[in-house]
Amino acid sequence: MFQAKNLWIVHIAGWLIFISLPITIMSRDSNPDVGFALLKSGHFWVFAAIYVFLFYFNYLWLIPKLYLKQRHLLYIVSSFGLIVLIHYTQPFENLIFQQFHSQQEMGQRNRFDRPPPQPMSPHREGTEFRPPPPRNAGAPSVDFVSLVLFIMIWVIAMAAKISEQWRLTEKRAILSEADKAQAELSFFKAQINPHFLFNTLNNIYALAVNQSENTAPSVLKLSKMMRYITEEATENFVALEDEIDCLENYIDLQKLRLNAKTSVLFEVNELHAQTQIAPLILMTFVENAFKYGVSNHYASKIEIKINTAADEIRFFCRNKVFDSNKDPDRAGVGIVNTKKRLDFLYAGNYNLKIDNDGEIFSVNLKLKSNEMHSH
Repeated sequence: MFQAKNLWIVHIAGWLIFISLPITIMSRDSNPDVGFALLKSGHFWVFAAIYVFLFYFNYLWLIPKLYLKQRHLLYIVSSFGLIVLIHYTQPFENLIFQQFHSQQEMGQRNRFDRPPPQPMSPHREGTEFRPPPPRNAGAPSVDFVSLVLFIMIWVIAMAAKISEQWRLTEKRAILSEADKAQAELSFFKAQINPHFLFNTLNNIYALAVNQSENTAPSVLKLSKMMRYITEEATENFVALEDEIDCLENYIDLQKLRLNAKTSVLFEVNELHAQTQIAPLILMTFVENAFKYGVSNHYASKIEIKINTAADEIRFFCRNKVFDSNKDPDRAGVGIVNTKKRLDFLYAGNYNLKIDNDGEIFSVNLKLKSNEMHSH
């Protein structure tokens, strides 16, 4: 698909091909210099200018003003009227074929210093002289070359404009999907913020009441995480290191409410400094792990692993399932939103596998690394 900035190159190439067509048609003439002679002819360039005008008249005015605005009948009438005009004016026959041969005949006559002697008439003196018939007496009634060239440029103009409109529509759809994905990201952040913030503030308050040494570090982690969510996560892609820092702060703050029955394993291996990732794309799965994988009565373990290898980001999360009926709609919306963001930002470049047998919930996600995306 050609970009708009390169469209002028396509137009120039197209007109060069168009100019070569009449030359190719006239090349059947015995004169080997016919192509050069045509290019020097002013009538040839008048002929080309007529078709250039017709093409852009259709491309820039008739199609946008009539066809694309559903005024199809008026567009058909205009097109038919121009075909009739071409039929009667016969541009190729009058501006190229006849003019070219007339110039050739004049050139042949100019080769003689004087007119060649006329043969003696067998008729008696006083018989009226009859000149030869005019050159165009045997000309065809229909200029097929002109009509074919007209139909060709008309169809090409239609195809080019419809293709252009399709590209614009596709671009608007992509922008619309981007806006939708950004809105879903904002919605997801809005889902995290209130519940997480209230629970974490309550935990920090309890630490403060007990004068725990973890109070100040917990407040700092909460501040860093909320700043990341509200500021840095507005981009389509962020540094993987920043995303992992946010997850680590989230996990540390979640640990404030855990008892000894729950263990958390968080591993990050082989991290590449330039790797980028869509922000908060992993948060849904980590949030669900702490939401459904924690029990005050039974032992449980939450495993979260992240590593990069071979231009790929690998994420693994596994937890036991407790109280699976708790807020199922909210959990489902979060995963659906994440899948939509993956489809938009990593179309064809990710693999997501979710297993849930009612006892163990696991997530395996592989993303193609995005090292070249800019902030």
